[in-house]
Amino acid sequence: MRHPIDLEALGTLFDHRVAPLAALLHIGLTPPLIEQRCRPGGPWQRLLPGILLLSRAGPSRTQLVHAALMYAGEGAMLTAFDALCLHGMKSAIPLLGPIHVLAPRRSRAMGYAALRVEHTDRLPKPTIRRGFHTAPLERAAIDAIRRTKSIPDTKAILEEVSHFVGVQALRTELALAPPRGTALARKLLGESPARQLERAVLDRRRIPQPLPPTRVPATVG
Repeated sequence: MRHPIDLEALGTLFDHRVAPLAALLHIGLTPPLIEQRCRPGGPWQRLLPGILLLSRAGPSRTQLVHAALMYAGEGAMLTAFDALCLHGMKSAIPLLGPIHVLAPRRSRAMGYAALRVEHTDRLPKPTIRRGFHTAPLERAAIDAIRRTKSIPDTKAILEEVSHFVGVQALRTELALAPPRGTALARKLLGESPARQLERAVLDRRRIPQPLPPTRVPATVG
């Protein structure tokens, strides 16, 4: 029996052929039918929980990005290397690693092998790049260097991005970033020794200090 909905053409109704499960159920598809089409070798694929690719080919990086933002939910935006690429930066390394998105603290999205979700209270105002909500250039740059241990890549990113936003914008963003993974960037951007000392003191205060040893009263003989 032929399904009343043209399943082969259904993918054209969704951007990049990426569809939320809820939308497919809303138009009348049943869970068993969706499950059947998502089996190995079937015409559809599951990309993330509740997010499907209505194609047997791919997924492309663009489709993965679209799926990641759709899964992370309202308020989420792309950052790090994929964001640098969308901003037109040539220093972005080949996009092979996890897609990095920023999400509101309230978001219930979780990270997966191909997706890194960073929940934060410090969400910047996104820009639109090729239809995707994207972190501002300076934020994307700092998030990218936090995730790479490559000295040449870090230098290349900072040098290229500084031409567009200026060194001070990068320093300001860096001052607000978590300290982990940013030591090289702070050195390259010329953070003052006084600021480095201040940050070291603050970082030390965040680490629970061991309790002093308990003194045992001397026994009176």
